[in-house]
Amino acid sequence: MPLFYGWVIVAFTFIVQFVTVGLGYYAFSLYLKPLTETLGTERFWVALALMIQAIVIAALSPLAGKLYTTQPIKPLLFIGLASLGLGLLLMPQIDALWQLYVLFGGLVGIGVVFLGTIPCNVMLANWFEKRRGAAMGISQFGITISATILVPAVTWIVMNYDWQTAFAITGTAAIGILAPLIHFLAVRSPAEKNQYPDGVTPLETLASVEDTEEWTFLRAVKNRDIWLITLTIGPCYLSIAAIVITMPSHFTDLGFSAMDAAYAVSLTTLMGAIAKPLMGTLSDHFNKKFVMAAAIAMQAGGVLLLIEMTSYSTLLLAGFLFGLGYGGVAPLWAILLATRFGRGAFAQIMGHNMPMLTPFTMSGLPFATFIFGLYGSYLPAYMTLLAGFAVAAVALTFLKLEPNNGAAQV
Repeated sequence: MPLFYGWVIVAFTFIVQFVTVGLGYYAFSLYLKPLTETLGTERFWVALALMIQAIVIAALSPLAGKLYTTQPIKPLLFIGLASLGLGLLLMPQIDALWQLYVLFGGLVGIGVVFLGTIPCNVMLANWFEKRRGAAMGISQFGITISATILVPAVTWIVMNYDWQTAFAITGTAAIGILAPLIHFLAVRSPAEKNQYPDGVTPLETLASVEDTEEWTFLRAVKNRDIWLITLTIGPCYLSIAAIVITMPSHFTDLGFSAMDAAYAVSLTTLMGAIAKPLMGTLSDHFNKKFVMAAAIAMQAGGVLLLIEMTSYSTLLLAGFLFGLGYGGVAPLWAILLATRFGRGAFAQIMGHNMPMLTPFTMSGLPFATFIFGLYGSYLPAYMTLLAGFAVAAVALTFLKLEPNNGAAQV
C-alpha cells in the first residue's frame, strides 16, 4: 500500500509553522526589553510592531485565501519565505522605531501570511476529512513547541552575544531550512498525487456538500456563525498575546532571572504544544463545542492563578494550565470553520475571518504594555482578560455546527 502523502504534509506544515510562528511571533517577547533599551523608548512603542504585523496579516489574509485557492502553491510559499527571511536579516541594522515597524511589522508580517496559518491549514483541510482534527493538531504542535525550543535558544544567543546576532542567525536558519522543504514537499491537494482525502478511495468516503459559491468579505461579515466563531476564538487569542508575550517581562519584574522566565515560557508553550494534537484528536471523537469549552475554561483558570500567585512554583502551575487551554485554540478555530463551512469554502472563509479576529490578535500585547505603563504591573490587564473568556463562552453556547465533509453532528 503506498504511503498516504497527507502525513508528509502534516510533517511539512509542522516544520513551516515551527519556523514561521516561532521566529515571527514568539521570539519577539525576548527582544522587547533589549529593543526598548537600544531604541531609547518604552515597551508600548516597541510592542506596536506586533500590532502593525497583525494589521498587515489582516489586510492581506483575504487576498492570500483567494490566491491559495486559485494559484500554484509553491511560488506563494517562496514569496512568504523571502519576505520573512529578509525582514529578520535586516533587523540588526535598525536604529529607529519606524524601521522596526517596516521590517518586523511589515516584511515579517507578509512572511507570516504567506507561510503560516492559511496555506498550512488549506493543505491540511484538503488532505484530511475524518482525521482532520488529529492532522491539524499534530501540525500545529509545531507552532507552540517552537516557543518551547526557540525561546531558551534565542535567549541564550541574546545573553551570550546580542539581539542583533540572534536575528542574523535565525533569519539565515529560516531560509536554509524552509527553501528546500517547500521545493520538494509542498503539495496543495491529494489530486496532485493521485490520492484522496484520508488516503481512502471515493467509494469509502462519505458524501459531502461543498459550498462552491464565491465568498466575499461582505458575505462573511453578514454570516451569524462566522461572528459567533470570531467571538469564541477572539478573546482567547487576545489572552495569548497578552500573557505569553509579556511573561518574560512579568517574571523578571517579579525578581526572577531571565532564564527562569524563559523556562516558565517554555513550560507554558510546551503544554500548549501538547494540547494541539490532544484537542485536535478529541475533536474528532467528541463534541467539538465541549472540547472548545474545556480550552476556554483552562485558559481562564491559568489567568486566575497568574493573578493570585507570586511564588515561582505556583506561577509555573499557572503557565501549565494556561498552556493546556490556549494550545487548543488555533486547531479548534480551523476545525470549527472547516466543520461548519466545508473544504470548498475553507480557504476563503479563513482569509476573511482573520481580519475579523485582528482586533483581538493585535491588541493583546499593546493593551498589556499600555496598562503596565499606567500601573507598573501587568496584573490589571490580566484581570480584564477574564471578561473576555465569559464572552467566548456565551458565543460558543449559541454556535450551531452543521455536518460538512462527513463530519459528525455536534
